[in-house]
Amino acid sequence: MTDFGKLLTASITPFDSNGVINTDTLWRLCRKLVHDKSDGLVLTGTTGESPNLTIKDREIIYTTALDSVGEKASIVAGTGTYSTSETIEITRMADSIGVDGIMIVTPYYSKPSQRGILKHFEEVSKVTDLPIMAYNIPGRTSTLIELETLVSLADDIGIHSIKDAVGNFDFSKKELEALQDKVDIYSGNDNETLDFIKNGGKGVVSVASHVVGNEIYEMMESVQNNDIKKAEAIDNDLGELFKALFEEPSPGPIKKILSESWEDVGEPLLPITDISTELANKIRGFYSKIKEK
Repeated sequence: MTDFGKLLTASITPFDSNGVINTDTLWRLCRKLVHDKSDGLVLTGTTGESPNLTIKDREIIYTTALDSVGEKASIVAGTGTYSTSETIEITRMADSIGVDGIMIVTPYYSKPSQRGILKHFEEVSKVTDLPIMAYNIPGRTSTLIELETLVSLADDIGIHSIKDAVGNFDFSKKELEALQDKVDIYSGNDNETLDFIKNGGKGVVSVASHVVGNEIYEMMESVQNNDIKKAEAIDNDLGELFKALFEEPSPGPIKKILSESWEDVGEPLLPITDISTELANKIRGFYSKIKEK
């Protein structure tokens, strides 16, 4: 079974002042993330502003990432949209370029039934042999992939992994108990990573790892080395930053602190806006506190 790794970064998409993808910055960002302990990069997902990207944009992003890190990290392409036919088209393109896996989000806006979700994944799986990560994020899609459906995705369609951004750990714990021996299960929320790892999760698809990747990796390593006290201390240090990064719509907050702490990655494209001065100051303070330790 393909191993995507345990720390995956849900990468932002850098734009210039005209809203055009800044490929030079993206190339360097991929290198930075791998240097900061990311085992893999998840591209063109929520944090990558996928609804604003054309198929050509996605092709540019995937080829840039592959050129940047090659075999040093797994490259997972977020190819899912609200349309099954469009998802198939993007998946075929990503497959032909040579990515290591694809991530399929629950079709959003249309609010399909559980049967519709299964059919969506089934049709996509027919056009690729790439490992598939199912992305469960009902806060954005309005539809939960229910546990029974996830079991069917694992048993009948053969998905590789799950990115769980459900935000309800009671649900996630049942999922981990039922499926951790069948698929790799990743936390899709930074503030739940420790609980996922303690309960048999594979790792995290992280936003915060753009700026605190080394710390998150150390936290997960500590759990696996049975140093729970150290892991909890790191998680406690990171907790305020995790929360602040989602006080306003993502990826505005992470783009702001990444631009200040590393290199200008541009503002999000509308309808996402730059963050408030108040939140920027708060994030800056939490980040500085972590790095001063």
